[in-house]
Amino acid sequence: NMYDKLLPEGIYGVFGETSEITGAEHIAKARAINPEVGERWYKMWKAYLDDVIEANKVDDLSESQPTKGNIEGGLTTIEEKALGNLEKIGRTSKYIDILEPAEQPKSGKGLYFMDSSSAAAECVTLMAAGGYVVHTFPTGQGNIVGNPIVPVIKITANPRTLRTMSEHIDVDVTGILRRDMTIDQAGDALIDMIVRTANGRLAAAEALGHREFVMTKLYRSA
Repeated sequence: NMYDKLLPEGIYGVFGETSEITGAEHIAKARAINPEVGERWYKMWKAYLDDVIEANKVDDLSESQPTKGNIEGGLTTIEEKALGNLEKIGRTSKYIDILEPAEQPKSGKGLYFMDSSSAAAECVTLMAAGGYVVHTFPTGQGNIVGNPIVPVIKITANPRTLRTMSEHIDVDVTGILRRDMTIDQAGDALIDMIVRTANGRLAAAEALGHREFVMTKLYRSA
């Protein structure tokens, strides 16, 4: 619930990964600050759907959403993944506007949705290009992505990932699954790590030299 805690303090926040919302688009639309913004969000998502699914004559997102890694980690449907994506913005936060890929915030402080790829390096690059200065990255399977200009803070609740890839993880919230950490405590731990990183602590990806950078292609990617 990091955003639930930080947005009232006056920050610029963003979430995205358009394809990952598929299956929960009605919920995402309802999380807009008002019906007009929600309708613009839905039109943006529908344009993605038309470009990727209708134009390519496919009826699903097989091998793209959910990914093979998602499935190995226990997800079975894109709907499950979509609901998890929306959990990233907390329970009460509402987005105030829609951003094009790499677009800077234009409506003042608050939470934005960026029309962006779900490919990790591309998504981080787009948000960095939009002016966001720190990226929080939940990972179940242990994605090692970094970025040349912004710290990428990794969070995991997967005990196996923490055990086998601890050097890549910045925030351990495995206690949520053990029932000895609350969502509220996890939010506080993430905020504390953001503050420490802003004050000079190297994120794990920085310390290990991960500097992935992916320019958006001339066509939409899932």
